[in-house]
Amino acid sequence: MMRRPDAVGLLAVLAVLAGLFSETLARAAAPAREPVRVVKSGTTVTLYGIVFASPTAGWVVGSGGTILATTNGGASWKPQKSGSRENLYDVAFPAPRVGWAVGANGTILKTTDGGAKWTAQKSGTIVSLYDVTFLDEKRGWIAGADGTILSTEDSGASWQDRPTGSKAHLYAVLFLNEKDGWAAGALGTLLVTKDGGRTWTVRESGTPSTFFDIAFPDPTVGWIAGNSGALLQTLDGGEKWEDRSLAQPVDLTSLAFTDIKTGWVVGDRGAIFRTTDGGFTWSPYGRSPQTTFYGAAFRDGKTGVAVGDKGIIVQIAVP
Repeated sequence: MMRRPDAVGLLAVLAVLAGLFSETLARAAAPAREPVRVVKSGTTVTLYGIVFASPTAGWVVGSGGTILATTNGGASWKPQKSGSRENLYDVAFPAPRVGWAVGANGTILKTTDGGAKWTAQKSGTIVSLYDVTFLDEKRGWIAGADGTILSTEDSGASWQDRPTGSKAHLYAVLFLNEKDGWAAGALGTLLVTKDGGRTWTVRESGTPSTFFDIAFPDPTVGWIAGNSGALLQTLDGGEKWEDRSLAQPVDLTSLAFTDIKTGWVVGDRGAIFRTTDGGFTWSPYGRSPQTTFYGAAFRDGKTGVAVGDKGIIVQIAVP
């Protein structure tokens, strides 16, 4: 028997509604992404530094020469042989397979094959080296104890000790381009260079807080994080720094910005804070273990990783 046109239309509408209802149920049944999720690291040593060279490839460094690598965006981690027993505090990868790790007793390690092999480079110093940054595969800088700044223009074949005029421990170094750079450290120490790190001058920070990290989401907007909730912001490329400290007196150890408005800062006792308005407000994000974080990095605008005490690694997910 031939169906009437109105009956056929009704059946079509019902089929569409049934499909939409099924899709809604499927979405409701799908597990939501946890804002903060612990990932197995395979170690219990302290992890200090993290970097992503791509959305999938990343490295973590830590105590006793520990180096971990991921090829799936931080979902899982595998150890690499560093050839060192020194504590490693930071890692940088200016290219997908070329990277450096730095640490205690002047340790500098380099890889050219994504970490399959790490080779020691001569630093010319025995002080602890805390932070490393590279603009490209040739030009890099390292900050360390006793006001130490090292620089290279030949991929680390040689490192030059640059006078800073400071004896403060320097925990962070960052370059915006081949000329303009910043270093920060103990007791409010803030240094600036305009000649690629050959000379450094003191810039007034206005605080005695110890600084642990620097980030510039663009050339004019920058941030510094430190102990007791210290946060400083510049809107003019560092000519003037404003106090944006948190009300919570937690030590803030690492900054990560995904754009000029969206940023993250992590620190002690599991602290993770996020801003979505350029730093005017910072709010606690997710629930994390009460473990101190020392490093954080975002592989894209939606997923980040923080590392810290007792081998802790957490993934930070943005809905």
